[in-house]
Amino acid sequence: MAQTLSNSFVVQVQETRAARPLPAWVPPAGYFADVPMLNNPADVRPAIYGASDTMNSPFIIWGGSAILRDYSDLGAQAYYSGGHESSGGLPNVQMSLICDFSSLTWSVKNLPLSANISSSFSSAGLAPDSTPYNPHTYLGLQEMPSGWGGSAKGTLVSFFWAGSGYPNKINLLDVSKEVNGYSQLATSQPANAEPTRISFSGNGRASAGTYPITVMDESRQGWWAATNGPVDFTLFISQQGQITQYPALGGNTQDAALVLCQSLNLLVMIDGGYATTNAPRTLYIRNLSNGTVTGNTTVGRIPNLGFGYDGSTVPNYHRAGSMGLQWVEELGCVVGLDESTVPPSVVKLSPPLDSPATNPWTWSVVPVKHWVDGNPNGQAQLRSVQNSVWSKFRWVPTLRAFVYGTGKDRKPQVIRLA
Repeated sequence: MAQTLSNSFVVQVQETRAARPLPAWVPPAGYFADVPMLNNPADVRPAIYGASDTMNSPFIIWGGSAILRDYSDLGAQAYYSGGHESSGGLPNVQMSLICDFSSLTWSVKNLPLSANISSSFSSAGLAPDSTPYNPHTYLGLQEMPSGWGGSAKGTLVSFFWAGSGYPNKINLLDVSKEVNGYSQLATSQPANAEPTRISFSGNGRASAGTYPITVMDESRQGWWAATNGPVDFTLFISQQGQITQYPALGGNTQDAALVLCQSLNLLVMIDGGYATTNAPRTLYIRNLSNGTVTGNTTVGRIPNLGFGYDGSTVPNYHRAGSMGLQWVEELGCVVGLDESTVPPSVVKLSPPLDSPATNPWTWSVVPVKHWVDGNPNGQAQLRSVQNSVWSKFRWVPTLRAFVYGTGKDRKPQVIRLA
């Protein structure tokens, strides 16, 4: 690996973010509130899409978001997800939905000139106007900052085409563009028999429709990518599109999550799938300093444990990936939103003080309360979202808090832990 993360880098990032004053609408530590948006997603529905549910697509169609720090002074959250049309004659909803934390307004970017019906896309995943099909995005949305070659307002990166037969590609959305603004990252995977395609298998075949599990690596200026299923490789994809193969971290990563612990220099796969009710979860950990891989485990109540697809009457299926788990350097732990409880619970996975590559990590619930003093008319409980939170639950560095949106006629919620 060409570059490793230093503790001085981490300290510099923390000091820069901590020095910035917070907006008055961000709650104190231990509280949550509504983000006081001046409009709702329903208010910005594009004229080319007539269906009233269009603006719910980015929230409920198995997708996520990414934080674009260059979009404005406080940054923005970009939502992007679609697919699952009930017939080929219905339009694929192609747009990015932007929640700007500076102007406190929603807007729509990256529209086609006219609606493209889902049956009109080519075998390469492109509409007649060359705009890409908008798929389920799951954990496959990330940021390309302007400093990496993204647009001045940042570029939204969408990995692969989940749930489709289209060959894996990485689509780029220039969110400064009202119309179009799409391109593709030219990738090169030299060890692959088809080097311009993206594959997680050792036989050189490019996996189509792969369910993305991705994480941004700011130090190495790229992204780590895995997928839901038995594979041979975990991939590192540089900002220039160069792909490096590593032995798969975890093998069968069914409903798994991937986090990068910067200061620990550890890449951690948190497995999902079937387990008995009280069984610990397995962690697969790669030390990025020396490449060593270790198996590890967790203690504490397993979050997001429910029923799988085997007809069991006992909760035995863990959906780690759908909680939006992410390592937050400022908090020193992994944080996610567990929607198996009513209302949802904020959960964290904390590393041990010593030997985090081999000693167990600990699950715990973080209690948070509604900020009545600053948000008296806001939602009094944390909201759930249809079809899981995925990467809609995101840490926003400028707010030192998490934000997530759940619907076309709802305000997002902001949660501050410390």
